[in-house]
Amino acid sequence: MLKQDIWLYLHFPLLPLETLLPQRPEELAQKPIAIINLQKNIQQVLCCNTQAAAWGIEPGLSISTALALCPELEVLPRQFEQEQQLLQQLALLAYSFSPVVILEGSELWLEISGCQQLFKGYDALLKNLQNRLKYQSISAVNGIGQNPLAAKLLCKSRFETQLPDQTEIQRRLRNTDINLLKTSRKQQQSFKQLGLNRVGDLLALPRSALSRRFDAELLTTIAQLNNEKLFTAPRFQPADSFRDLIQNPQGIFNKESLLFPMKTLLQRLCQYLMARQCHCREIEWRFEPLIGESQHVQIQLSGSQNNWSSLLMLSRLQLERLELPRSIEQIILCADQFIEAPMGMFNLDLFDDQKLAQQSCELIDSLNARLGIEALSQPILNQDYLPEQASTLAIPGQHSSAAYSERPDEKLKAPQPLWLLTDPAPVHLRNRQLYWRQPLSIISGPERLCGNWWQAEQQRDYYLACDSNGARYWLFRDTSSQRWFVHGLFS
Repeated sequence: MLKQDIWLYLHFPLLPLETLLPQRPEELAQKPIAIINLQKNIQQVLCCNTQAAAWGIEPGLSISTALALCPELEVLPRQFEQEQQLLQQLALLAYSFSPVVILEGSELWLEISGCQQLFKGYDALLKNLQNRLKYQSISAVNGIGQNPLAAKLLCKSRFETQLPDQTEIQRRLRNTDINLLKTSRKQQQSFKQLGLNRVGDLLALPRSALSRRFDAELLTTIAQLNNEKLFTAPRFQPADSFRDLIQNPQGIFNKESLLFPMKTLLQRLCQYLMARQCHCREIEWRFEPLIGESQHVQIQLSGSQNNWSSLLMLSRLQLERLELPRSIEQIILCADQFIEAPMGMFNLDLFDDQKLAQQSCELIDSLNARLGIEALSQPILNQDYLPEQASTLAIPGQHSSAAYSERPDEKLKAPQPLWLLTDPAPVHLRNRQLYWRQPLSIISGPERLCGNWWQAEQQRDYYLACDSNGARYWLFRDTSSQRWFVHGLFS
């Protein structure tokens, strides 16, 4: 016998309807609406909203019968592609609760036996999952079993938030209607002839009798129910990059109306980031019009982010500066630059440096979004010994902090001025006396600095000098030309 685990099965009875919610939230809440499958010869109702159910509409009704019951019924075709995208989002949500998630067709399983400690109990896990689904306006029912097949058979018409014990799970499984097993009509007829009404009746039969009377597919099903054979469906893994979209065939005609679908897409992105335990470094928006060329907006972050409200604020600032087409049909959000989530969630720093750094990044990102990324720059250190090449200006946040921690001159003990001349000024030598505006006297030195030998060998001997008034200067002598220069002034 294989080790008995705890599997959770999720079924989404209104998924075809809820797929359309981001596009038409107000209409779907007010009108009687039914979803049909156009790919089948017999067009039947797949699901409907509460308003349609009040008229007596239910799954399985023909379109003609449904329209006869409710003449105002709006019939919408099933959107398979968008439905699969929503299932991927739900699988991501499940992945944040368990590392073992199986998505097969429209069916979703989680293996939760190793997640009890993380959520402080199975009941808390189930309640948390239910709340997350409700927040996303997703209707779900579940089943709990010792294997994926048993969990599916035990799926009821409600979401169970308390984990039954193993004895209760076995009792429920044995009492399950045998016709819920996925079998052929011939097999179901055999069940009837043998007087088998419950799954427990089938499991109680000797193995030899089962192999003589039933086919290999049913024997595999029985082995899975008995935990004698593994469920072989592949595990779900989040994609390496994020791309999601929301369509509105009627078009969006003003920037304010874009904010709700943009918020929805950013929440999906942050759900993806949570599942992968990472933060993003940049995001890209694409606005596709009904007619004309699309518009792109790239938001580069000075740090990293996984907060949808902060990203929405930055997106809104960028949106104010953008000239959009008159009507937007499709909004696309992409992200592929990620880093691992910082370990500072439980920050014990006395001075809370991480919080200050986060606030600095948010300020820089806000200024970039409002003024443009070219408006800001910050000094950074280069890996170069020559002072005029040791620093440069760069876009904030676009360089690793490692550049600040390993300076090539950090072992130099001689003082160096903060003020460097743009171009080193020649120093004259008069009667063996250094002269720059007035006579200079050497105080200390030399200290040799070398440039990058693979580019052009350059060696300088640096000295500290002063004039008669006590002002101090930073001089160097070029060893190749033997000429002297003033490179910097001390305060």
